[in-house]
Amino acid sequence: MTTKSTSLSFSELKTKATVLSSNMKLNVEKISRYGIELPAFTNEMDADLLQADVLNNEQERLKSELKAKTEELNALMLKLEKNYALGKKVVKLAEPQANWVAYGITDKK
Repeated sequence: MTTKSTSLSFSELKTKATVLSSNMKLNVEKISRYGIELPAFTNEMDADLLQADVLNNEQERLKSELKAKTEELNALMLKLEKNYALGKKVVKLAEPQANWVAYGITDKK
């Protein structure tokens, strides 16, 4: 797993990288003198930007799905807790305390 190498947000990095790539393409002669292979470098950067955008969109979709599933689970857990409490109450009324253990109830009173 890679570590975070920048403190820029996704949108800031995307904007800055797009501007950098665009301006490098406009100044190929100046930039190429310093040992960077243009346009291969900018083509790779542009492809990475597109891939990052796709991954970011997928991540946002998954976050949304996770939030919905969490809400669904929480609602079901609440219902289950209420039903458990009701069932426990009924067993305590119907059975003597000695038999509660058979139902998984370990309460003393």
